Amino acid sequence: MNRHSLQPPNLTTAKQLKLVLPAVTIGGLVFLSLIINSFRVNPSTQAGRISLIFGAAGLLYMIFISIWGIPLLRKQPFFGWSLAIVSGLGVGVIDLYQPELMPGIPLPLSITIVVILALLSGRWPTYLFALMVIIANVLIFLYAFAGQTEMFILEAVLIPAFAIVITETILGLRNTLLVEMTRLQTLNRVARSLASSLEMHQVVSLVSSAIQNAFAADTYYVGMLQGESLHMELFFDDGEFFPATDIEIKGTLAGRVVETQRSLLIRDLVAERKKRNLPFIIVGRQRTSSSWVGTPLKMNGHIAGIIGVASYQKNVFDEGDLELLENIAQQAALALDNAGHHAEVETRSQQDSLTGVLNHNAFLTRLERQAREAVGSKKPLALIMLDIDHFKLYNDQFGHLTGDEVLTNLCQVIRRHVKKADLVGRWGGEEFVISLPNANGPQAFHVAERIRTTVENLAIKDRVGQLIPAPTVSQGIALLVDETMDFIQLVDLADQRLYIAKDHGGNGIEPTLPALEENQPQPETQDTEA
Repeated sequence: MNRHSLQPPNLTTAKQLKLVLPAVTIGGLVFLSLIINSFRVNPSTQAGRISLIFGAAGLLYMIFISIWGIPLLRKQPFFGWSLAIVSGLGVGVIDLYQPELMPGIPLPLSITIVVILALLSGRWPTYLFALMVIIANVLIFLYAFAGQTEMFILEAVLIPAFAIVITETILGLRNTLLVEMTRLQTLNRVARSLASSLEMHQVVSLVSSAIQNAFAADTYYVGMLQGESLHMELFFDDGEFFPATDIEIKGTLAGRVVETQRSLLIRDLVAERKKRNLPFIIVGRQRTSSSWVGTPLKMNGHIAGIIGVASYQKNVFDEGDLELLENIAQQAALALDNAGHHAEVETRSQQDSLTGVLNHNAFLTRLERQAREAVGSKKPLALIMLDIDHFKLYNDQFGHLTGDEVLTNLCQVIRRHVKKADLVGRWGGEEFVISLPNANGPQAFHVAERIRTTVENLAIKDRVGQLIPAPTVSQGIALLVDETMDFIQLVDLADQRLYIAKDHGGNGIEPTLPALEENQPQPETQDTEA
């Protein structure tokens, strides 16, 4: 993974021109001074003509860079090398004719071109230009102006020195700004993405993508606190995503973050462990990290989890990385909080307001999904339709509040006798429906029978605290796959059998257990010959 996934900034032509305009202006003034100097010494003389020619050519060259050079560099990046070569040859020729020109012209001109090349073309074309100027200086010194030792030494030392200092300073500033710009872009992208995320797994996935794009991380995780444990919703290590897992946080770096409620940056984890005798737990690959940064996920002033990022190399992360991770964590915490509220609202919208079980529409939607899976996998599914016998009498005799208590007590009984994967819904009024995936007829009957006997033994009090007669329930059972392949017909069949049970006097189950056992498919047998 590349450090911060840095990409060169895509500046417009106008912005690039604005960057180099001061250097181009200085270069233009240098060449303009040569033109002025030609008139000062008389343009008809050799020195005047040379000064005029170089001044005019150089001025045109600066104009060319400003108007056509920058667009060419945007289309053809290798044009920067051509620019460096032409500039180097030009300064070399100027250096050769220096006796006829103003003294010291090559030095400010070289510095100016170094700035232009460093801004437009980067490090290596700039160094090529400096090398060409030095070679030209050496050759001219050896074969033409051996007596000008001081000027040669000045140019031979200052030009490469200025080239290195200016180029590395400009590129260093550019890279620093680029890192900050990348961090801001990452944070902005994360904020926009998380703002519209309403599900926890989507939030975690976006955080994972942000970390991969913004950090040189070999391993990272998003963990949510569950008591003294950290449940890792997301765990990535050395190119592989691992299943969600729980770890004890006591004595871990995550535990320190939770305990202090502050972010933690460790540049050299190996040295830090030796110095402070820090315990650690290896999760994922059997390799120890060498640098680590972690920050808490805070929701409503409390720590709900932690984001940890690590590398197998030391000194990978700095304060800028910590600040970026803290900002990502803040956005993620807000998104997770919103996702939690959304899930809560979504859950409430699917629940019956009185009993807390699924409402009619939500139950049908989920039943359809369960039925489709059962038919596809050819596994059984049982449906129980349940109704409280003579419920209207409870409302009329003891009041609607007592009737409501009967309904809530009934739902509590049902929940005690079904599994987590089973569905419980309020079909309407005092009628309820239960879906039992992977349950056959006899199994569904036993569930219904436990509900029936528990209900008829309920102790329910009226508004003044007096015990009232326990309710009874009638139930109808229908079986998917064995009796029908359509979930609507399944509901109708269970409803019909419910009313058969009520017609038989209530407090019963239809079909009976013997009938269900008799209709149970028998395993296929194979005849064998003696």
